[in-house]
Amino acid sequence: MARWMLPVLLVAGQLLYWPGLPLLDHDGVSVPAAIVVTGACLLSGAALGWRRERPLPALAGVLIGNVIAVLAAPGRPQWVETGDATAIMAIFAIVALFSVAVHAPARLLPAAVAGAVAEQAVTSVVQDGEPGVDWVYQAQAVVASLVLYGLVILLGRRRRRFHAERAEAARRLDAARRAHLGAADTERRRLARELHDVTAHHLTSIVVNSSAAEMLGDQRPELRAEALDFAARTGRETLDALRRLVAILPATTGRDDTPSLGDLADGFRALGQRITVELPDGDPPPERAAAIYGIVREALTNTLRYAPGGHVLVRYTTTELLVEDDGGGAEVTGLGGGRGVSGMRERAQSLGGDCTAGPREGGGWRVRAVLPGADGTVRTAYPWLRGPIGASAALVVLLVLVQAVIMVADEETLPRTAAALILLAQIAHAVPLLWRRRSAWWAFAAVALTGLLGPLLVQPGPVPAKYGYLFLFSCAVDLAAIHAVAVRGARPGLTWLAVPAGAGSVAFVAAVLLSLDDSDPELALNGMAERLAFVAVMTPLMAILFRPPPA
Repeated sequence: MARWMLPVLLVAGQLLYWPGLPLLDHDGVSVPAAIVVTGACLLSGAALGWRRERPLPALAGVLIGNVIAVLAAPGRPQWVETGDATAIMAIFAIVALFSVAVHAPARLLPAAVAGAVAEQAVTSVVQDGEPGVDWVYQAQAVVASLVLYGLVILLGRRRRRFHAERAEAARRLDAARRAHLGAADTERRRLARELHDVTAHHLTSIVVNSSAAEMLGDQRPELRAEALDFAARTGRETLDALRRLVAILPATTGRDDTPSLGDLADGFRALGQRITVELPDGDPPPERAAAIYGIVREALTNTLRYAPGGHVLVRYTTTELLVEDDGGGAEVTGLGGGRGVSGMRERAQSLGGDCTAGPREGGGWRVRAVLPGADGTVRTAYPWLRGPIGASAALVVLLVLVQAVIMVADEETLPRTAAALILLAQIAHAVPLLWRRRSAWWAFAAVALTGLLGPLLVQPGPVPAKYGYLFLFSCAVDLAAIHAVAVRGARPGLTWLAVPAGAGSVAFVAAVLLSLDDSDPELALNGMAERLAFVAVMTPLMAILFRPPPA
């Protein structure tokens, strides 16, 4: 049912947008046109339901449905621009193209983009509605659609890589677990053989000699003394063999009896080390405790050997283990043959991760193990660029660039002061998204508050009221904040509150900005209605569109 949620919401949003609202407003609606548009919308929605299993046919069905809807769309209702009666159906094509990028081979992407651009060109010509075709405008529309669809393809391929890396990490982790279990079984069988060889041979010899001495004792009394001597000697050999066997057994099972990292640190503190332990996610779970404990023990042993008395930091999260020291005031030299590092790397690889060790900037030594997270993913190199921070920064830069492009494309020349203030306000509005992964609710609250910068700048006069509409394009930031709350917000049962709160915030800002622009009251009313309808449909869609797949 999850795959049908998005198509159902899109279809419901389009049918509410047109012909639903015009019918409620008693606007003249052609019944045949409404039937055709409704059928085309249902066709696109049904095709979108198969976007994962059959991405390219789903895209073709969506494009065909969109073209039919645009051709059948009537003249505009009172508050809808010409041709925009099917505006929400444009989202169908974006979602379908994204699914092609995620689930289809790369060789099919050019055909998918070409089909989407062709559909956009056809609908643009139909929506133009002029007797002659403005080819310059149509060329600009094609270029804009290429840029948009290119961005969708890039996001889709990134999502595909995420799925592939996640599946590969899960496969490696499963293989490591199977290998660990297989090694444990092999070791148990080897120990069973050793135990059998030690006990069976020696004890059988004792039994045989003792029985023979008892049977022949009357005839050969000297055998009793020899049997006792043999039994004593063989018993001592058996005890020595059992001691050697016990000595090679693992000291712990690697699970419930593995000490905590805090207890391990206390032992090294007693030897003079200054150790700080940070466990944001608590102690390691039992299935990985033994390997992590072994890495930390080896790393702390090295710090005791090469940085005595130094300060040591031990930090463990679900995806990273870090042990670093400050060098203890001495140069870090003579680090041995590297067997300890190899052992730490093998332990990390048994969990599906990897371990590196080397000099620390500013002196000292650092051991860092990258581990698979709870969802099976492994962080890649350059986390500042490809990790959550880099993704958040890229999103902020993209949103700000979109706003800058919109300002440059404005038909009138913006005063420099007004342009600078608008751009700074948009930057301040988008920057809280940097914290959307760590504190989704606080980032959402900050986005809502910074959204008020638009009305505050327009009301006193630094930004002319006629340019206030430029602030309305920043609703993409609000949608991203709502999406962050839906995916990462605390108390999942309450995350739905972000939808009405976000829509209400955007609606309030839009109402204030458009009411301040008295140059064209009818245009202000129409524009506010369009944007409120857009936000009302998009806010729940953003909450589910990029939700992580179930583990």
